[in-house]
Amino acid sequence: MKDYDVILIGGGINGLTAAAYLQKAGLSVGIFEARGQCGAHCDTVELGLPGYLHNTHAAWLVPAMSPAMADLELEHYGLELRGTDVIFAKPFLDGQNTVQGLDPALTRDSVARHSEHDASVLDRIAAYNMEHGGEALEINRRNLFDRPTGELADRVSAFNDGLLKSLGVPLSGDDVGRMTGFELLEVIFECEHVRTVPGALGEFTGQWPLNRRVGPQVLGLCGMSPMAVHTARGGSHALTHALVKCFVAQGGEIWTTCPVDKILVEDGRACGIRLAEEALLPGEEIRAKTIISNLTLVPTFLRLLGEDVIGPEWARRIKYFNYDDPQLLGIYYALKGDPVFASADYDAAIQRSWVGYFGGETLDEIRNGQGEAMTGVIPDKAMGGWFNTTRADPTQAPDGCHTVFAWMSVPPRPRRWRGRRLAGWDTWRQGLGEALADAMTDRYEEYAPGFKDLILERHVNTPMDQENSNPSAVRGNMIGGSAIPEQYGANRPLPGVVENGVSRSFMPGLYLSNSIHPYGATHLATGYLAAVEVAEDRGCRDKDWWAAQPFGWFLANVMRIPLNLGIDDKWKTSGAGGIR
Repeated sequence: MKDYDVILIGGGINGLTAAAYLQKAGLSVGIFEARGQCGAHCDTVELGLPGYLHNTHAAWLVPAMSPAMADLELEHYGLELRGTDVIFAKPFLDGQNTVQGLDPALTRDSVARHSEHDASVLDRIAAYNMEHGGEALEINRRNLFDRPTGELADRVSAFNDGLLKSLGVPLSGDDVGRMTGFELLEVIFECEHVRTVPGALGEFTGQWPLNRRVGPQVLGLCGMSPMAVHTARGGSHALTHALVKCFVAQGGEIWTTCPVDKILVEDGRACGIRLAEEALLPGEEIRAKTIISNLTLVPTFLRLLGEDVIGPEWARRIKYFNYDDPQLLGIYYALKGDPVFASADYDAAIQRSWVGYFGGETLDEIRNGQGEAMTGVIPDKAMGGWFNTTRADPTQAPDGCHTVFAWMSVPPRPRRWRGRRLAGWDTWRQGLGEALADAMTDRYEEYAPGFKDLILERHVNTPMDQENSNPSAVRGNMIGGSAIPEQYGANRPLPGVVENGVSRSFMPGLYLSNSIHPYGATHLATGYLAAVEVAEDRGCRDKDWWAAQPFGWFLANVMRIPLNLGIDDKWKTSGAGGIR
């Protein structure tokens, strides 16, 4: 078998991103994927009834903010983004709701119904961001698509100094950098119907507001600005397909059913791979000057390299890399109709949102629930998010029908729920997933009466199921390892693992596109950053086509992305922002 300039281990979307950039830049790249197809965390399948497509993990697609959208011409390769004009919604049991829209006026009107004070906060944040728009955009670009530095942290702090002053909040940017998100939300907003919206959004990103040092990220959510969040025509796997098509069109090669057994090392440098005995090419050795691992930290260093290569001290440190922040329990519903929230009587705009969160009526409820989950306790009151992708893209279900993906955050090794002692990781083998799905289904019914009558079938995906599907996702972790303070920013994945950047590992010749800054997600940032650093080191970064800026594609194209394709006409013309 031929050798390559670059070998990519694992065909997830960030690995595909790195591979496509480098192949397009003129290097020969081979991807070796253990499964029969690429994109384990970005998959769309029929779980049961034909015609009902379920996005089994990544559902909230954000490639619109990525340079890859333009650089790799993902639209040309079939990625058609779709959304709704209401991008997030939170119903409450008192019959009210709060909605966040692409139109800031829609968001402001929703917030103002609850609190004029909080609406004025949005006004002042918007005014400050408008006045300092260039700096705000540059900070957001660099936070995701550049290496974390002390200079950037100082820049964020200075920007937030000015923002907090404009809000009349007696805090500094450095204060915010030390705060939890919940502390900050209590200072910024006065109304629970408003506070809980960015509080819930933080949970969607895997950067929990309960943690310290996430204050700056939560402050960014407080403006409730338009976000580059979408589904895709045909489901999330369309992103995987587009990346694969781009890579192959440039001459790249993908070897599926080829799990890697070993990273080869000679003279202290990674120089190739050996395939496992169960691979399509059993035991085959392939060489390359550069190896990129798209597996997470522990399998890369402890399984593919091993203690005899990295030494006992590194093995000891990496063994304790944390994957155990709460993970997702996914519940997938095939529905014969669109659920109607009781709060649609208050503001029908909630029926135009394909993403939302129910439960957590107050900030304390969300904070307490997150705190319990962090310590292995499943909260008694179910709360979590929902994606009704068919409101944005009706091709994901038969005509008039819908699919919903609801999720709740659970400790991967639960020890207690509703007074019952649990057996940790092994509890998932004992039917806990179905019991929790029942609780979430009951909770959904509270907010959307009649929901249960719409259910044609239901499927459950536990953290154990997620790990079984993708063993690199240890404990079912969705972002390549917990984004806790000691594993975040310049500390990610662990201090010293990467050198002179974010992907160059301490093992010469070995780069990482997973478990690195910022975190694994569909913005494709970890794949982009790995590609940049490999290209710099191989002398092929300076390409005319490699010029797109983060958020550039979204700002240029946001108005032409189709919206509300699966919304019933009666909801299009009522509620906040509707055509009256």
